[in-house]
Amino acid sequence: MRLYKGALLVLALTLLTGCLGGGGDRQTLLSGGSWPGMTVHNEILYVANRGQVHAVDDQGRQLWSFPESPSNNQNFFAAPAVEEGLLVITDYSNAIFALDPERGTELWSFMTNNARFIGGATIGEDYVFAAAVNGVLYAIDKASGEEVWRFSADRSIWSTPVLDNGTLYITSLDRHVYAVDAEDGSELWRFPDVDVPSADRIAAIVNTPTLHNGVLYFGSLNTLMYALDVETQEVLWEYPTDNWIFSSPIIAEEANLVIGADLDGTVFALNLTTGEEVWTFPTDGPVVGQPLLVDALASEEENGDTVEGSVIYIASEDTRLYQLEVSSGDLVTQPTTIENVYELRFLFFQTGEEVRPMPVYTSPVLFAGNIVVGSHQQQGSNLLVAYDRESMLEDWAFEPR
Repeated sequence: MRLYKGALLVLALTLLTGCLGGGGDRQTLLSGGSWPGMTVHNEILYVANRGQVHAVDDQGRQLWSFPESPSNNQNFFAAPAVEEGLLVITDYSNAIFALDPERGTELWSFMTNNARFIGGATIGEDYVFAAAVNGVLYAIDKASGEEVWRFSADRSIWSTPVLDNGTLYITSLDRHVYAVDAEDGSELWRFPDVDVPSADRIAAIVNTPTLHNGVLYFGSLNTLMYALDVETQEVLWEYPTDNWIFSSPIIAEEANLVIGADLDGTVFALNLTTGEEVWTFPTDGPVVGQPLLVDALASEEENGDTVEGSVIYIASEDTRLYQLEVSSGDLVTQPTTIENVYELRFLFFQTGEEVRPMPVYTSPVLFAGNIVVGSHQQQGSNLLVAYDRESMLEDWAFEPR
């Protein structure tokens, strides 16, 4: 069996769910709270990492932390879900917490029977939805924190539920995509169908699907990207990749592109309608986090005309932050090296080195004009680094106090 470049993360998460995997000459031990999940709302950056969740302002100052002191019984790393008056976080222990996003005080908590969460929560009109590695999708009353219903897949769910017009879409390691009624938890359909021959089934799916104009875009561990019509459950196209797909794709609507990446570090842009490859770009390390799409800064040509476009930012495991033009996949600037190192304590690879750069597995976010990247964090090192979009120079860094 092929040992995938970048398999360190997949093997690590397999280890988290109770199945030991390995191969080749590289061994991986990765804690559940190993990388930060970030969400921006109302000029505040919320970051979940290890035993706490932090609220950070646009200068990198800590506003609050939950709990006030790190807990050995909790590991947070899924990106928080937030709306006005409510922030919801899942942990890798057994709980979902609802907080006041301004103060960080607990509003309610929902405890499961050791149902660990890798994916984050989704906030609906009345319910909060979250899925766990026990294969259960939970619906929790948003006001009281009480369970309303649950839906069970056949195997683990690592993704975040996608909610659209009363339907939840989830992926599972049982090789299916599910559509679930958000009101009562009943199954509307699954793809592939239960009666499909085993030879036609897809592989395990770990990423959160991206929904756009009635089509779900997602990658599988069979090295294929799919475009699935949610009305007919018809596969509109498939795209073969070089390696497993862990991150969720993004949609660049004006360019009519879906952009994703694989664990070989290949970034690919495909025609939304046909799946035809438009461009690819090779990074120097596995890409695990979702690319970030933002409008380009205005630039002035020699004739004085102002030109605007879109760019994507990709953080790869090799500790580089790439800035690419959406239309062409060309580098806008040379990759930025994320200057953060750690000693081989928390994450261990047999590299023969005592100190190495921190790997980057999380998705970058746009926050107050900066591109913020989170990495594995040890005492005395930075959890977050913010880079100015124009110069790509470091603006501020954040280390929890």
